[in-house]
Order: sequence, then C-alpha cells, then structure tokens
Amino acid sequence: MNNSLKSNIWKFYFIKALGIRFIAPIRILYLLSFGLSFAQVGMMELSAALVIVVLEIPTGIFADIVGRKASRMIAYLFSIAAFSCLSFGSTAAIFIIGWALSGAADAFESGAQDAIIFDTLKELDRVKDYLTLKSRFLLISTIATIIGSIAGASLYTIDHRLPWYMITATIILSTIIFSTVIEPKQQNIHKKFSDQMTVLKESFRLSITNLDVRKLIAVGIILALPMYVFTTLLNQPYLVSRGFNIQSLGFVFAFITGISGFIASFSNIIEHKVRKRLSFLLIFISMSVLLISFGLIQSPFVLVLIIAFYIIDNYKNIIIDNYLNLEITSESRATVLSVQSLINNISISIMFVFIGYLVDIFSIDIVLIAMGILIGTVTIPFWTISNKIRTVKL
Repeated sequence: MNNSLKSNIWKFYFIKALGIRFIAPIRILYLLSFGLSFAQVGMMELSAALVIVVLEIPTGIFADIVGRKASRMIAYLFSIAAFSCLSFGSTAAIFIIGWALSGAADAFESGAQDAIIFDTLKELDRVKDYLTLKSRFLLISTIATIIGSIAGASLYTIDHRLPWYMITATIILSTIIFSTVIEPKQQNIHKKFSDQMTVLKESFRLSITNLDVRKLIAVGIILALPMYVFTTLLNQPYLVSRGFNIQSLGFVFAFITGISGFIASFSNIIEHKVRKRLSFLLIFISMSVLLISFGLIQSPFVLVLIIAFYIIDNYKNIIIDNYLNLEITSESRATVLSVQSLINNISISIMFVFIGYLVDIFSIDIVLIAMGILIGTVTIPFWTISNKIRTVKL
C-alpha cells in the first residue's frame, strides 16, 4: 500500500470545495446583457456538445495511454482558457469559442478524475469507501454551490463580469492543487497505441455486450434527459411562471441545491438499504410523478417538488457512477467512461434540440408532462427486464 496516496483524498476534498459556481444563477442573464439572442446561447451549447462528441473517445484513449492526471491537467488548462474568453469577451463569436473550449475541457476531464479517485482507493484497499467518498464530495460541492449562487448574484449587481473573474480564479487555484496529486501505480503505465486500440475495442464491446454496463448506460441516458432539459433550458422561465422574481433566483437555487445536496449526501446509506434494483424502480416512478406534477401545479409550492427532483437526480448520478465503476477494470475504466459520456452527449444533444422545438410549439408545462409520461412508460419494460434477469440469476 502506498501511504503517500492518502494525500490525494484531502486534495480532492479541497478541489471540490473550490467548485464555487458563481455563475449558476446569472449565466444566461450575463450572456443576454451583451445582446446575445437565445438562438446564439443555443449555439454555445451546441458548440460544446460537438467538441465533446469529437474528442470524447480520443481523450479517453489519451487518458489510458499517457495517464489520467495528464488528461485532467489538460482539462484544467482548457477551462482556464474557456473562462478567460467568457470573462473578457463581449461578442457571440468569443462566447461560442469559449464554450467550445469548455467542451474540450469536459472531454479531457470525462472519467479521468473519477478514475484517479477510484484507483487511489483501490490501491489503498478502500474501494468500499468509494460511494461514501462520492457522497461527501456531493455535500461539499453543494455547500460550495450555495455560497456561489448567493455570492454570484450579489457580485453580478456590482459588475456583470465579477462572477466570471471569480470562477476563473478558483479554476486556476484548483489546477495548482491538482498538479500535486499522485497518480496510482496501476495508472502510471505507458501503453502502446496498438495495445490501447485493443482496450478501446474491448471497451466498446463491454459497453455493447455486457448487459449490466449496457443497461446502466441506457438508464443513465433516459434519466439524465429530464434534469438536463430542466436545468439548462426550462428552470428559470418555469420558476418565474410560478411567481418567483429574477432577483430571488439566486437564493432559490442556493436553497434547492443546499437541501437536495445535503439529503443526497446520504446516498450510500440509502443505497445500502434499498439496493440496486429497487433504487432504480423508485427513481423511475418518482421522476415520472414529479415531472407530471411540475406541469400541473401552478403555485410557488411546487418548489418542494423541485427539491425532491434534485435529490433524486443526485442520488441517481452517484449510484450509476458507483455501479458502472464496479463493472469495469482499471485498465479500461477511463475509456469505458468516455464511451458512456459520448453516448450521453450524442443522445441528449439530439433530444435537447427536439425538446426545445416542442417548447416553442406547445409550452413548458406540456413538455414536462410529456417527459413524465415517457419516463413512466419506460418503467414497465425496465421492471420486466429486471424480473427476467433476476429469474435467470436465481
């Protein structure tokens, strides 16, 4: 056991604490203040998605050949460049370039940091602590987001650029701290490209043929879509339509994130009691009921349901991440996670454009109800397949 690896854990705690999302409540408002249209904001999202799709698999291979630490360091450098463009830019072109650079950062980061964390615990013989550690990371990130939401809104009233300056500074500090992280021995092995192509083929094969991995990826896509659409496209106009004013959104987001993140930080305890199959069944049913309720309830009290929605989504992210890591080997972990991320980005990007079109034609409420019905419908085949698998295993 390499005792020096223990320092990785507190460093990751520190990095999570620096994830202060100053821009969370004001990102769209900031862009609109420079005269961008919603279509141009959409182009920013599209540019990032396209970059991620192009780079996802190559960066996964890079991480497995050169190392996850090198991949994550490159991601940090792209992030610094991206947020510098967004902090100092004033035109749609610069903002689109900045967001595309953030997409490159996401591609290089995808799976690399989680792989380092998991393999650090594996080398320390503490794999059983992974779910607990992820839950604690979520709690820390939640606190950081609360601080960022409130502070970001205040800073925005002083100078529109201040939240962006602050988040760029925290990324630079995180980069410095991460540069001192020790890479686990099993990762610190340089592989030949031909060997890695074999790993890539095996990763694709595993993603397609391994029933558990395939099901986790599919379930992840289905359950990620409602939250992605809600947080990226619908939440601000939806909350305004329920009686919340723009000035209160920073506190509303802080409150939602705080309560939901705190409760979801106990995911390891919840999962231990309800286990895998029942966890997913409850997630499907809860998301379906909540989405339909969002479309039907017109009062501000819907905030309670939104908090529940965030809690369930946080829990879903943690357990899918945990189950997927348990199904794959260290040698192919970053590549398989990149395959997962690639599939997610392609699927969600296509659906995102389609759902945006539906919102324009119908309304936010109708789209939310439709997504709820879709999730509820998917519950039936999920339960049937789960029963068949359980019967075979018995």
